[in-house]
Amino acid sequence: MSDALSIVRPSRFGHGTELTTGLSTRAGGPPGSVFGMNLSFAVGDDPANVCQNRARFFGELGIGTGELAFMQQVHGSTVTRVNAPGTYPACDAMITDCSRLYLCVTVADCVPVFLLDRGTHALGVVHAGWRGTAAGIVPAAIDALRAAYGALPSRIEAFIGPAAGGCCYEVGTEVAGALDPGHVTMRDGKRFADLKSVNRAQLLLAGVAAVSIEVHPACTIHEDSLYHSYRRDGHRSGRMIGVAGFSGRVDFTG
Repeated sequence: MSDALSIVRPSRFGHGTELTTGLSTRAGGPPGSVFGMNLSFAVGDDPANVCQNRARFFGELGIGTGELAFMQQVHGSTVTRVNAPGTYPACDAMITDCSRLYLCVTVADCVPVFLLDRGTHALGVVHAGWRGTAAGIVPAAIDALRAAYGALPSRIEAFIGPAAGGCCYEVGTEVAGALDPGHVTMRDGKRFADLKSVNRAQLLLAGVAAVSIEVHPACTIHEDSLYHSYRRDGHRSGRMIGVAGFSGRVDFTG
């Protein structure tokens, strides 16, 4: 029997929409598994456990495994427009306006960001590590939503999910120098970066209203009982998946 399943569900998108969103956690995996509720095949976990975990997570959300779009994340600033399920190479954000097509982002400290423009039935998911954050992956996704679907930044709603927090995310000079210094603090001679606050600031600069941004308070490094963290656990860390998509009729091609 698996442990009790726990899913982070953004309250930002929970009203008047057919959008389905959720982020998996460590909770809900097979008892005794060092990886817990791991959804990645790339960390050394038993593939049978990963398949079971994915079926349980997506099943709880009412999502079929044949309706998923994944990214081969590379910590860059490439945004890909997707119209069909599958795995899309070398990108860290995906956008779509198709129904029954669920966009996935894989994280274990990096920042998952969901973007929604109800007016154009368009959405995006973003994987924002420090390199992608420094390169402006979130503003790039907003620009892509506007170019592809006519989305308006002033109408976009955003969710910034659990990620490494400024309380625990210690960085070196390279990372600190790549980020806005206003989001890097010094404590006891060490530098700590707050990637969630950087991405929130970028959303604001892109034209998203402050009241339309939800930031989850959890730090994945600090809250070891609920979230996977590569920074904390290294090779023993599993991965979480955030997913977003519109329900309704199938309208993707392929």
